[in-house]
Amino acid sequence: MRPRPFTSAVLAVLATAGLLATGSQAVAAPKAPHTPASAATYNLTTVVDQWTHWTPDPYTSSHAGTLYAGTSYFYCWVHGTWYSNNGHYDDIWLLTDDDTGNGGVFVSDVNLDSWGWHHDQQVLSEC
Repeated sequence: MRPRPFTSAVLAVLATAGLLATGSQAVAAPKAPHTPASAATYNLTTVVDQWTHWTPDPYTSSHAGTLYAGTSYFYCWVHGTWYSNNGHYDDIWLLTDDDTGNGGVFVSDVNLDSWGWHHDQQVLSEC
């Protein structure tokens, strides 16, 4: 899945915040949006420790931190890169906050327990 291009509104916010550089300076790359604590969440159980990612893919370049096995809250799901682990294979990635301090990161749903893997799209909304 390719990152979404900047929209005019995002560029305007970056410019207002002073994050849009001019000349030879770089533009700050946006990370996945951090979902506020007031957003609806649903607790699901993961069965393995796993990397979290800034984008819904398993690549080292998008690695953010770690989500440890156990019960965690999730905000919503998106389609991303197809991934296989834990006897499952699909393209569903869940938005959460990880155990190493990163907010608005993704993990694959293939590492959920059996109930979670079969029901995550029913109990979570699409992002």
